[in-house]
Amino acid sequence: MARGRKILVSLTILLLLLLGGCGRSKPAPSGEQSLVIGAGRDFYAGEQSPGFAHGSTGIWESLTVLNEDLEPVPHLAEKLVPDDTGKVWTVYLRPGIKFHDGTPLDARAVVESVRRIARHPKLDEYGTFTHLERVEAVGEREVRFVFRRPEPAFPAKVAYHGCPIFSPQSFDAEGKILHPYGTGPFKFAEYKKGEALTVVRNDDYWRGRPRLEKVTFKVIPDPSTRLAALQTGAIQAIADVGGVLPEQAPIIQGDPRLVLLSRPVTTTHYLLFNNQKPPFNDVRLRQAVSLTVDRQQLVKEVLGGHGEPADTLFTPLAKRWVVKGLWTTDKQKARELAERAKGKEPRKVLLVVNSSLANRWPYRSLAEVLQAELKELGFEVELKMLEMGAWKEALKKGEYDLTLTPYTLMTGDPDFFFGRWIYSRGSMNRERGLGYRNPEADRLVEQAAAELDPARRKELYDRLQRLVAEEVPLCPLYHDLCLYATRKEVQGLTLDPFFKPSLERTWIE
Repeated sequence: MARGRKILVSLTILLLLLLGGCGRSKPAPSGEQSLVIGAGRDFYAGEQSPGFAHGSTGIWESLTVLNEDLEPVPHLAEKLVPDDTGKVWTVYLRPGIKFHDGTPLDARAVVESVRRIARHPKLDEYGTFTHLERVEAVGEREVRFVFRRPEPAFPAKVAYHGCPIFSPQSFDAEGKILHPYGTGPFKFAEYKKGEALTVVRNDDYWRGRPRLEKVTFKVIPDPSTRLAALQTGAIQAIADVGGVLPEQAPIIQGDPRLVLLSRPVTTTHYLLFNNQKPPFNDVRLRQAVSLTVDRQQLVKEVLGGHGEPADTLFTPLAKRWVVKGLWTTDKQKARELAERAKGKEPRKVLLVVNSSLANRWPYRSLAEVLQAELKELGFEVELKMLEMGAWKEALKKGEYDLTLTPYTLMTGDPDFFFGRWIYSRGSMNRERGLGYRNPEADRLVEQAAAELDPARRKELYDRLQRLVAEEVPLCPLYHDLCLYATRKEVQGLTLDPFFKPSLERTWIE
């Protein structure tokens, strides 16, 4: 118990030391300025979603955020303190923060926001409160969370979409958001279905008034149309992951009116196997496919160098957790494995590609490269493009052999990957028809998620990464280098590791 206390106290001190990055910024000068951002997806999430709109809109905020190393730091919270067991966390809120409706951010408001998510499983998309026993206000600015098991990753889990905080006046008894009153730098103004979402400046923002008065997020699914809109000035920025395709980079660089920007983000692109049926219920063939993929060449040819070949299972930005060098290319070994697993029938496999995702990343070209590489192993690969809904349905029913998908480590914590993809009851394992089941993996996932000792927890996740590299229920291809672009008059716009734009620090020159 004493050892547990020391570990948890150390974690508390670490969170307090990291607090420095979350102070108030200087108030920005006013000015009538408006920004239009083009995106390949709709940032409106819906009244019955956790956050109503994507975090990029700046409407709502969370108790913590993640820094450049994906470590949690307090945000709306001033500090987060665990007890000896790791089952009880007390959150102390910052003073003086108000929601968009003018009501204060206090313990009661946070309790109601948390209960909204915890009581409606569909809203708890990330499983933040799966093991929550109760949440209660113990003071005006103190909130106590009591869990049924230790929650060492609690500060990471309540970051961003894991726990959006809204005024209690925002939602009804069913959790439906009627008025999205958050604490963010911008207030919700208007939504036109399938067209655009508009926010306006929060003049009373607790970190200082933004310069921009209005921001519109325009839905432009087609990548060529997005770029044309930027060139003509119909939009002033493309600022979202998958917004600019690699082949568009030279066009932007050659246009004196535009600026091309890039940054590593927490998204990794994977090749998924249907582990439930032949041929990829044979681990040797999954290993063979992973070994035959030349990730270096793939990034060079398909992405024009705008990406990082994956030798880690998930984003290398999670420096504390990743094991490097587990994913390599060895075509000779791949051929030997494929030969040993060879059956009498030709290996005809179906690679389904989500056409919506192909409008944000070069998945069609990527699929064609994989088709050629797998032919060397004796596979006849049929490519099939499906719309988002049909793609999800096909995967859920197991009507595929291979597919491509992005995945973002939204909490920065390994449990957000292993608990969803590798755990046999994990949401992504089931929804994407992966069908991977391994009792040893399940045991390690459960043990690591509740382990208080950071060193021991790291050891468990290292073992899981090596196990996945051996059994290959899926294989990472590359880590995303997010390309985004602005017109030259747009100043101060950057993206964070979760591709959220710095709207509160942006202005039009």
